[in-house]
Amino acid sequence: MEIILPKFFTALQNILIKNDKDICEKILLEIEQLNSGCIRNISASKSPTCTYLDGALNNIPKDLSPIDMLLKSISKKLVWHDASRGVPKYFKGGYAFAEIIGEQGLIVSERIRLGLFLQQPNVNYPLHAHEAEELYIIVSGEACWKIDERMFSVIPGSIIKHQSCQDHATFTEEEALFAIWIWTGKIKGRYWFADNSEDDCPLEY
Repeated sequence: MEIILPKFFTALQNILIKNDKDICEKILLEIEQLNSGCIRNISASKSPTCTYLDGALNNIPKDLSPIDMLLKSISKKLVWHDASRGVPKYFKGGYAFAEIIGEQGLIVSERIRLGLFLQQPNVNYPLHAHEAEELYIIVSGEACWKIDERMFSVIPGSIIKHQSCQDHATFTEEEALFAIWIWTGKIKGRYWFADNSEDDCPLEY
């Protein structure tokens, strides 16, 4: 990981720089300030949704290289969790996430969370919001996305930005969706589903 992780951060920065720099500026700054020498040894594990992981990794298009090969290495070294926020009260579940930077990640930071996201086929991840600002980079699969009242499709290479407290939802169809996600700002703030905004859904590992 001491070699692969810095290469991943460089590849990620290159993707972000090609897009709206104003949107990505805070993330780029946080990545630059990371101490990649403080990589932890963690016990990797998979969750049930990871049955779709190999297929999602193999579907990363070659034009996203070297992210494709780097994620094949990194994704196997992480702790994967299936959805727990609001499950099953507000959401039946159907996605998994793993932290690269985070409390259970390879690097710990108080200012940024960064990881991988895998949503199963035919899952409606309903409108929800959180105090953290969020960025998604789609690396394989396709989905329908909703931000507030705007609906649009995403494909590999798409970058989606969610402002703090902005409602958003994701709908998959026949294939799994695989993405890199990044949180900045109030990364330990509230998280809620739009239909029950008064109920906080804290993260439970």
